[in-house]
Amino acid sequence: MTKKNINIHLVSDSTGETLSSVARATLSQFEGVESNDFIWPLIRTKQQLSKALESIKKHPGIVLYTIMHDDLVEDLRKECHQLKIPCIPVLSHIIAEFSNYLGMSITHSVGRQHLLDGEYFSRVEAISYTITHDDGQSAWDLFDADIVIIGVSRTSKSPTSVYLSCRGHKTANIPFVSIETIPQTVYDLKKPLIVGLTINPEKLVQIRQTRLASLGQESETNYIDLESIKAEVAESRKLFSRLQCPVIDVTKRSVEETAARIIQLLQEKRKD
Repeated sequence: MTKKNINIHLVSDSTGETLSSVARATLSQFEGVESNDFIWPLIRTKQQLSKALESIKKHPGIVLYTIMHDDLVEDLRKECHQLKIPCIPVLSHIIAEFSNYLGMSITHSVGRQHLLDGEYFSRVEAISYTITHDDGQSAWDLFDADIVIIGVSRTSKSPTSVYLSCRGHKTANIPFVSIETIPQTVYDLKKPLIVGLTINPEKLVQIRQTRLASLGQESETNYIDLESIKAEVAESRKLFSRLQCPVIDVTKRSVEETAARIIQLLQEKRKD
């Protein structure tokens, strides 16, 4: 299949994170399509918008925007109309539906979702906690965690933990080497959700081989021996059974999908 490349301009009066997420989610539905992303954050004046408009003229493509000021929206839509390119308001329809349902008018506050409120500082605290408790660090201090992830090497424990921390969840992860190396404190945890990550051994061999190659390291080792890995994964499952914790197979899951399942499990635990 021939790959198609398009330009996408993300014009926001805030950080542009929402637009980036929407663009990635949308493009994932189209096989063989790649994008050149032009991100224009903090567009709040006509002068700032003019720079974005110049780029849109030079590199026409799809325009996504989240701008609250009507005069800026009008200028942006007018330019896109002349260029005959899509100009899509990402949040306006959703906001309108919320407004109708709530019977309330919107505030038109620029960047309101990024106010330094309690939730913001909670996320910062979660990220700090997760970094401090990455890869088995500070294993004596797990009682304050929301989530503890355990898995053999290269099951995406760290990126999953970081993703969860950005959602405000204090997440620690512990590498599984053997049952004997698991900190005793893990067996005493009550508050945190403990989750085991497992993976198909054949897939894990490929991942580890790629990892060693990127590091330029010796490839003849038990680290990538299939039989050794099968035993390692089987041993980790014994631990998960002993802990009676939920197990997620990450063989065909992205980090986002794994994190979404963990958040769902956390919500179920808190309801119980």
